[in-house]
Amino acid sequence: MFIGSLIVIVLIAYVKGAPLVPERIIDMFNREPYLASYAEVVGTGGLPLLISIIRRDDPRIYGPRKQGLFKSLVLSLSFAIVMLVITIHDKLYFENFNLEFPYNIWYAVLGVLAYGPLEVFFVIWLIVNTDAIFSTLEKIFSPGLLITVLVFGLSHIFLSPMGGLLNAVKVTGVFMVLGFIFKYTRNSIGPMIARTLVNGQVLRLLIGCLT
Repeated sequence: MFIGSLIVIVLIAYVKGAPLVPERIIDMFNREPYLASYAEVVGTGGLPLLISIIRRDDPRIYGPRKQGLFKSLVLSLSFAIVMLVITIHDKLYFENFNLEFPYNIWYAVLGVLAYGPLEVFFVIWLIVNTDAIFSTLEKIFSPGLLITVLVFGLSHIFLSPMGGLLNAVKVTGVFMVLGFIFKYTRNSIGPMIARTLVNGQVLRLLIGCLT
C-alpha cells in the first residue's frame, strides 16, 4: 500500500512538473486533492486486485456475491444511517476545484471508487488473506479482522495527519463494524455501499468536482 501509493504520488508530481521535494508535493496535493485518488486506487484496491487476478483467486471469497446480500445491505445501511445522524453536524470543508467537463466527472467517479468500494475491498482482501494464514476463515471475530482493522485504521494517524488521532479511531471503528458485517454475512456489497456513504472524502470530492 505505502510503496504503491508513494510511486504513484512521485509520478504525478513529476508529470505535473512539481519539484520532487516533500513539502512541494504535499502543497500540490493540498491544492488539488482529487489527484490523490490515483494513489488510493493503486495503493489500496489496484495492487490487491492485480495480485488476486494473477493468483486466480475465486472473487466470491471477497464477498461480491448474491449469498448474504440482503443481510449485508440491511446491516450496513442501518449502520451508515446511524453514522450519518451522529456526524450530521460535522463541519466539512468544501471547495470548487474548477474542473472542466469531462475532467470533473472523471475525478468525481474516481474519488467515489477510490474512497468507497476499493478501500473496502482492500481491507477485506487483507482480512481474508490474513485469516488464511491463521486458518481462521470461518471465525467471525478472527485474527484477520482484528489485526487488519487495527493496523489500517490507526495508520490514518500518518496517512491523514490533519485528521489526527480522533479520525484514526473513527476509521478503525467504522471498519471494525463493516469488517464484522462482512465476516458475518460473507458479503462485501453492503459494506462497500456504506463506506461510500459515510466517507467525508467522497462527499468532498463529489461537491468539489461537480460544482
